[in-house]
Amino acid sequence: MNKYILSAVLLLFAAGTYSCKKHKNPPKVPPPQWKVDTSGKYPASMTAVVRIPDYLMQHGQPGDQLGAFINGECRGIGKLIKLDAGDVYFVLIIGEAAEQDKVSFSYYSAYSSYMYGTSPFLDFTMDGNYGTADHPEKLALTPGK
Repeated sequence: MNKYILSAVLLLFAAGTYSCKKHKNPPKVPPPQWKVDTSGKYPASMTAVVRIPDYLMQHGQPGDQLGAFINGECRGIGKLIKLDAGDVYFVLIIGEAAEQDKVSFSYYSAYSSYMYGTSPFLDFTMDGNYGTADHPEKLALTPGK
């Protein structure tokens, strides 16, 4: 009986070791140097009030950054605001009134030096809002984007 238990434990250990090898951490990156075009090229704007996932927020540091992007161009940089209900990022996103491309978000964690991001999902809406201070939208961030 002990031989079977030992065999089962070794098999589970081997399976766990193998599955850990399949998951690689994203590459470490230096802090981004995002800049928003302030030339007036993008006269329209919308706001986003978002929250990052708890597993990232628990390691939040002053060097963390959140950016909003359309076609890879930085269109907004988040400002961390500490509220009683939890920390949120306020982002003013700029664009053209008839913007057709979707907004994605990138988050840099100073704690891990990893970049996290979303796929483009949010429609740019002139004078629109995505989330509020009372009900911020939680971003579904994945590593390496």
